[in-house]
Amino acid sequence: MEEIDIKRISQLISQKLNQNIEITAIEKIGSGYHSDGFKLTAKDGKNFFLKKVKSHDLGFEFPERKVLSLLIGHNMAKRLDLKPRPVGVILTNQDTEEFIPDLSEETEIYHVQEFEGDSIDYWTLLQKKKEKKNIDEQDIKELSGVISFLTKLHSIKHHSLDPQKLKAIYNDALRNMLTNPELTMMLLHDFPEDHAVLPIEKQKEYISAIYELIRKWKDRYDRVVALHGDFWGTNFFFRKDNTTWVIDYSRIPWGDPGIDVGWWLTQYLWFYHETKNVYFKDLGEKFLEMYIEKTGDKEVRKSLSLVMGFIGLVYITPRFFPDLNQDLAKRFLNNIIEIIKNNELLWKM
Repeated sequence: MEEIDIKRISQLISQKLNQNIEITAIEKIGSGYHSDGFKLTAKDGKNFFLKKVKSHDLGFEFPERKVLSLLIGHNMAKRLDLKPRPVGVILTNQDTEEFIPDLSEETEIYHVQEFEGDSIDYWTLLQKKKEKKNIDEQDIKELSGVISFLTKLHSIKHHSLDPQKLKAIYNDALRNMLTNPELTMMLLHDFPEDHAVLPIEKQKEYISAIYELIRKWKDRYDRVVALHGDFWGTNFFFRKDNTTWVIDYSRIPWGDPGIDVGWWLTQYLWFYHETKNVYFKDLGEKFLEMYIEKTGDKEVRKSLSLVMGFIGLVYITPRFFPDLNQDLAKRFLNNIIEIIKNNELLWKM
């Protein structure tokens, strides 16, 4: 399986946890543009999640950048001290593993965290709701679980009291919307100049609109909170008892809470356009209402638009969806553009 040496991974996890861990099975459970995900099963029944960064013209051709990405995600996951817990970042070369070695193109880089079976991710749940018409008690329970986690994460404030440092941290998160090596600019490079939905001239306008938006939010250091950075349904799980857990913190450690909220809300916007079912609009509005009620953050309805430019591209990028219905893609993207330009969540069919 993917040429991953589970015996060696077993040894490294055992050393890290100071207990004997023998991995007996490996199963690929997900694949994104940043990395592949694997479920590791140990002899004693314990599970782990293994994340392996890929290089395919998406900003991770350099091993140093792979390491940075996973170290950031690992330390983000440690902040809440919730189960399943992150274990660490593994670097393996052919001849050493005692210290962080010199990196080469042959260096394999992984991130490991605990993983729990008998759970279902929220994206899978949404797929099953396409014919649903009304929000019910189960929906509210699910939204409550999501918001409970998110508000706890967003309650974490940066330790610094220096306004200049906090401004720098906040502004860096804004710039990430365009310049992070795996966000907006990276995806735009996948669109040919004559793309039917997003040709080159419209791409330029798109970048300009995002830039104008992030300029509006410059220096809002009062809004700096801890972020997840990849907060959508495939990374959020429900156990059978309806308790929750998450994986795959990444990209943006600190920034505006609207970044996580917008990441999450775009799922509802996409399903709203895909199905033309107003249920998903209602679900998105209910999520936002509950988040605002819990946090008192009335500005989040506007700040969530900060991440919409990137997320909008994810759902229509030709690399992953070469056969996507063009009418759907245009309708969805035009809605995203309206959100960016108006700096507010809108539902435009």
